[in-house]
Amino acid sequence: MSVLTSRVRSAPVTRTVPKPGRSRSSAAVLFLTPFALLYLLLWAVPVVNGLFLSTTDVNVADGTGGFVGLDNYLGLARDSDFRAAFGHTLLFVVLNVPILIAVGLILALVLNRDLSGRNMLRAAFVSPYLLPGAAVALIWNLVLNPVNGSLNTVLERVGLPTQQWLTQPGEAMGAVVLLTLWWRVGFPLLILLAALQDIPKPLYEAARIDGASAWQQFRYVTLPGIAPVLGLVILLRLIDSFKVFEQVYLLTAGGPSGSTRVVLQMLYETGFRDFRTGYAAAIGWVLALVILVVAVAQQLLTRRAANNG
Repeated sequence: MSVLTSRVRSAPVTRTVPKPGRSRSSAAVLFLTPFALLYLLLWAVPVVNGLFLSTTDVNVADGTGGFVGLDNYLGLARDSDFRAAFGHTLLFVVLNVPILIAVGLILALVLNRDLSGRNMLRAAFVSPYLLPGAAVALIWNLVLNPVNGSLNTVLERVGLPTQQWLTQPGEAMGAVVLLTLWWRVGFPLLILLAALQDIPKPLYEAARIDGASAWQQFRYVTLPGIAPVLGLVILLRLIDSFKVFEQVYLLTAGGPSGSTRVVLQMLYETGFRDFRTGYAAAIGWVLALVILVVAVAQQLLTRRAANNG
């Protein structure tokens, strides 16, 4: 008995130690599973349902309709109202994105300097971004009112002709772009300002010692330093501009004469006024595809420019 006991005590004890990689993977799966299930429930299921809905002519008012295949998409190709709405959306994107990015970058460059009261100025430019769209539309309706708006009042007092900002087809889209600039410029300003402050100061000191002008410092130090962030801001503004709806609908309701009616307004009216849910879903999917193509193209151009630079 004593011999057996001594052998047991002297025998090496082997323990199974879990591998760190395996335990971490198991923990990661355990923590991510609830989120993945919630993600599938709240995103993937509605997306698949919306894609199927776009192949039907269901009317939610009376529950009639059935599967029509690609008829909704073929109808959009022949729909003059959709082409007009897409043209207005594209015009807004072309006007809004370059102006918004340029003004945001200029303001970021100015407010990055050691100016007195710069924190107050930063807050003044960023704070409109926090306002809801309804409040912004109400403010700008008071500013741009053709009869007693504050902007026309100022123009009249300085001897300039007043403008029909919201009632002339040629001026209404410009009014929407101006509103959006005031409302949304805080986002690129804030992001680009943070990127500027992340550029090491010794790079500017070395450039000045080498005799670089202000433009050369911007071209060879500032622009490369903020290029990745600038590309991201452009991408986000492109996506946001293609989804324009709130300010247009509240400021002009698509007028005058439909000159500012955009794609999302047509989608809203088709789905919630005319109850043509399948056709509205097709409009949404076409817009989503356009945004995807533009986003991919912008990313490819940004990468090519970075590689060439």
